[in-house]
Amino acid sequence: MNSYFNWGAVLLAGLLASCHATVFTPSPADALREQVQELEAKNSALQLQVEELNAQISRRSDDAAIQGERATITPELELATPRVCKMTIGNLSRVVLRAPLPGAAIDVGELVVFLNVFDAKERALQLTGSLDLDASAQWPGGKVATLLSSHWGPLQLRELYRSGFGTPHYSLRLPILEAADMSEATILVVVTYVDGWTGRTLKIERAMPWPKDDFLLENIGKPEKAE
Repeated sequence: MNSYFNWGAVLLAGLLASCHATVFTPSPADALREQVQELEAKNSALQLQVEELNAQISRRSDDAAIQGERATITPELELATPRVCKMTIGNLSRVVLRAPLPGAAIDVGELVVFLNVFDAKERALQLTGSLDLDASAQWPGGKVATLLSSHWGPLQLRELYRSGFGTPHYSLRLPILEAADMSEATILVVVTYVDGWTGRTLKIERAMPWPKDDFLLENIGKPEKAE
């Protein structure tokens, strides 16, 4: 009986000795990386807060000359009013080429821009002002050509807001004509927003390549194949 017990104890000790966890020694660089990430996040949050405060100060200075208005707008209400502090052009923004119509001399495409708007708390927000979009083509060597310009007023912008599937955004779609030598071009999109309440201006830009493969080619207008 004792011999069986001893052998069992030996086997159990052997199994425990063979099963061990791999321990990774912490590196001083790990703590530094965490500190850098925390500081970057805090810095981004502070910058957005400063943008929102600047918007509030601008509004207060403009309203100071209007008698009686400040009596109905409390400091708490002012702080609770969201302001546009950040805009981004979404990663899915692109040029979509369409197959040329029969007999057409040029290819017709479309510039698709998804515009995201946020307040100081990184929450989606609607625009209440005017928006301008300018797109140009740039080639290696410095050649530049204007492709299109467009303007939207406050009511027009409201109609372009999309809040269904995914992140709320503005969907801007503009017709674009392809030149003969666009294959090596880069498209620079510049969006400028002027706040209708404060008069503040926000300006962003994004570069995107001209599409070179069939993945971005929509078969709109292409004749159907015979069965």
